[in-house]
Amino acid sequence: MAADVGGMSNARKHRTIVPQGDELKRSVQSKQWRRTFGNMLRGMPEHFRRWHAATLVMQLGHGGMKMAGEISGLSQPTIRRARQELEDGLVDWNGQRVRRTGGGRKPIEQSHPEVLDALKKLVEDETAGDPSSTDRCVNRSSRQLGAAMKKLGHRVSHVSVIRLLKKLD
Repeated sequence: MAADVGGMSNARKHRTIVPQGDELKRSVQSKQWRRTFGNMLRGMPEHFRRWHAATLVMQLGHGGMKMAGEISGLSQPTIRRARQELEDGLVDWNGQRVRRTGGGRKPIEQSHPEVLDALKKLVEDETAGDPSSTDRCVNRSSRQLGAAMKKLGHRVSHVSVIRLLKKLD
């Protein structure tokens, strides 16, 4: 049997009191609390940030949505959706994935496969360098190539042009 140090059990020594109701609202309004909670949220993945903000809203009650939005920087519809996820039990606190599978914009060459051929034809006559080497130079900048691609009917940014040129090698 372990000796009890100081007459207090471990459970009692480490018990914290979480403010409720009006006391919670007063503490949330302090600059230090807002800064601490905001810093904690910024270090979290997107879905955890949403769920913690929604939990704060549920604790605060009336007016909590506005406060949580100000502190977290999240929009009210985002927090509302997270609250609904919490209430419906759709929360996976152990999940590692930040975004849903298949989310995001598809690469232009996947949605418009003809863009690679058009870029290849465009730079064919303007390529310099040793033909036996894989290193070649194009006489136009990526922005100029992007503008030329737009004239051909392909909406391609200069960043995509750089990525596509690397694929052509």
